[in-house]
Amino acid sequence: MAETIEYPYSKNSATLGLLLPLIFFAITLNNFRFAWEHGEVFIWIAILLANIVFIFFFMYILFKRMIPALRNQVALELNEEGINDYQRGIIIEWRDVKDISQEYGRSYSKLVIDLKHETDYGTQVAISLRWVAGKDKEICETAMAYWEEMTGIS
Repeated sequence: MAETIEYPYSKNSATLGLLLPLIFFAITLNNFRFAWEHGEVFIWIAILLANIVFIFFFMYILFKRMIPALRNQVALELNEEGINDYQRGIIIEWRDVKDISQEYGRSYSKLVIDLKHETDYGTQVAISLRWVAGKDKEICETAMAYWEEMTGIS
């Protein structure tokens, strides 16, 4: 029997995810002050709207990524039944998997799972590894090896 492998949320990615909207907010806040002092109503309204978006992204990342990372919650789990993506609430059973591969991106990879038939998620599920702690390549290799072990593929 294979043991359950759990990958927690990445604290580093969550921290970076929180810093980016804060940096943009700080930059636009200075521009907002300048526009306010010079009576540029249209500009400060546009900047205010942008800051609301930055605050929304900050709150989203705080609650969906940073707090789970600080609590060491599991983002991705490999177990005897299948793969659980807790980031999006997706559960895929091994018997439904046709193939597993890795898709490379600029700053993170995706674990791409091709399914044998159409499901609620479609015929392919791409699990972002951006918010998962660990090395992307090792996570993908582990998932592939686990799938091969569970399905008897050599």
